[in-house]
Amino acid sequence: MNSSILMIVVLFALMYFMMIRPQKKAQEKQKSMLSNIKPGTEVVTIGGLHAKVSSVSADRKTVSLDADGSFLTYEMSAIRTVVPDETQEAPVATDAAQTDEVSEPSSVVEETEAKTETEQLAESVKADDAVVSEKSEDNK
Repeated sequence: MNSSILMIVVLFALMYFMMIRPQKKAQEKQKSMLSNIKPGTEVVTIGGLHAKVSSVSADRKTVSLDADGSFLTYEMSAIRTVVPDETQEAPVATDAAQTDEVSEPSSVVEETEAKTETEQLAESVKADDAVVSEKSEDNK
């Protein structure tokens, strides 16, 4: 009897940590993201619309979006994600050794790769022709 009660308690604890707690964390993250939206922020709606926020109405819980000149009003809950600023993504190289390195231009690398692929294709075609000619000689 005691072991069955213990198993039920363990099951509820496991359900809490595996299902309920992560869901609450996700809701808190979404709520904080929506509370930090301000005009000029780029967002993506649940329908996939990428736009900039033009105004926020906290009392009505709506947001007005500017999608290339078209102003649309959405519920705050329709915002899926806030697009991160591009200025934070690109780190600047400050090390002198990194800036002094010389690398081949990408066009040279691409030409080399293209030649290699072309040469491989030509060799493949030659090998196929040799197999076909052998089979035709065997059939004669």
